[in-house]
Amino acid sequence: MGKLNLMLLLFLLGGCAPTSFDSIDPSIPIVASLNTVDRTIDFISTEQKIIQTWELDAAYTGFTLVTNDLLLVYGYTLEEANLIQLSTGKRIATLKVEEGTTYAYAYNENIYIANGKENTVTLFNKKGKKLVESPAGKYPMSMISDGEKLYVVNFKDEILSVFSLDLTEVAEWEIPRSSHGLLINDSELWLGGHGAGSSPNRVISRFNLETGEQIGEVEAPIMPINMVKALNGNIFTVSHGNSSVYEISKEGEILSSIKVGANPFSIVAFENSVVVAGYDDQVIYFIESGKVTNKVQVGKGPFQLIVREASN
Repeated sequence: MGKLNLMLLLFLLGGCAPTSFDSIDPSIPIVASLNTVDRTIDFISTEQKIIQTWELDAAYTGFTLVTNDLLLVYGYTLEEANLIQLSTGKRIATLKVEEGTTYAYAYNENIYIANGKENTVTLFNKKGKKLVESPAGKYPMSMISDGEKLYVVNFKDEILSVFSLDLTEVAEWEIPRSSHGLLINDSELWLGGHGAGSSPNRVISRFNLETGEQIGEVEAPIMPINMVKALNGNIFTVSHGNSSVYEISKEGEILSSIKVGANPFSIVAFENSVVVAGYDDQVIYFIESGKVTNKVQVGKGPFQLIVREASN
């Protein structure tokens, strides 16, 4: 089941870059939902209510926070990604990219763009200037950094590319094809995924960060594709093949599970809650202590969630 891949290919219409939106108070924590079917972003407060909705005018398939006040939006079919200042709602920079953007990741205000058509990763600064580009494996997608290296999963390949932060490749690790979803857990990197063909993935693979050696697995069927570490120190994964969320200890022990959402893709930690987006039912679920405590109806096709914590 390759729904994550297919989603990116379904959005065949482009559009103009956003120019201005209503401002978002820079001092408040928010969780935001990118809704890819009706092209909106819903911003949700700590009171778990929608405080603002942005109507987008292009086929954006992903977004990420670059700073607490800078939001990057991008799309697989688009040849530009845009930086929007949340406090003013204004577009302040445009990143010139090739069609095929699959993922963006920001670290220390630098922006890494993965491209599944060109099979590259490109580094931009927060002003939108291209700094360097490096080849990756087939269809690079999810990325994460431990502060020293950048780890890039190649979705249609059996390798994970390891780069320095200036995009010099330093290693390749052997991983399952159709992997997706990364989390740094102390000295380990945890990797989820879809699985390939008629063999859906049922586990999270655990790797030693220093050596790249696989050191274990955590059963989390079916298709654990995204993970997050919550305030209590435990790890939560959303398994979108059976619409379940698993709570896992840092040592890899399954502590609890709950059925939630219809075709969920994204999971984040927000305040004391774990938040899950149900793509098909268009509901954002707030989970605490193993129970759904609130539901928020959002736009059509909530595909990705991001969190902004309170400003210092």
